Amino acid sequence: MWVFFLCKFLREKGEKTMENHTTFDYEEVKELPSKEEILQNEDEMIAGLLEAAAFKKDDNLQKKIEIRRNGKLLFSFFVRPLTEEEIQGCRKKATKRRPDPRGKQFGMIDVETDVIKLRSYKIIAATVDKGQGILWKNKKLKDKLNVIDDVDVVEAVLMGGEKDWISDVIDEISGYGMNELSLEDTAKN
Repeated sequence: MWVFFLCKFLREKGEKTMENHTTFDYEEVKELPSKEEILQNEDEMIAGLLEAAAFKKDDNLQKKIEIRRNGKLLFSFFVRPLTEEEIQGCRKKATKRRPDPRGKQFGMIDVETDVIKLRSYKIIAATVDKGQGILWKNKKLKDKLNVIDDVDVVEAVLMGGEKDWISDVIDEISGYGMNELSLEDTAKN
């Protein structure tokens, strides 16, 4: 339907020059696609959408994280993309809350998000399930480190820069920053 209005508009205007200085001639759109073409494209689109929805289980989207110090590989694990809900859950866990000063009827308010804990929660959530039990949820490791929570294990084992780097990798494979121009694209413009 929108193609019809676009064609009508372009017919009235003749030729349109767009912001990026490309010229679109309305004559290029000769006829609308047939119903069969639309259905075929719809099936392809549905298949693509279903494939996109399975990103959490897609091994090709997982990244191997190797922790090296002084040239020695200490350990490695895989991280996967996170959904917005998972990231929001991590943010909630890392945010301190207190009662609203206006009174109990206003509930709780968010005070401050602990960025250090947020990174740790993201790392735990993104670690592929088989790695969580060996790494962050490992009872023997917790006992030896004298810590209680999974977050404490992450904070005891990883340095700040390592957590920051891993958090960036998780954001990247989760699709954040995909629309940002690369340095090369910026230089070209």
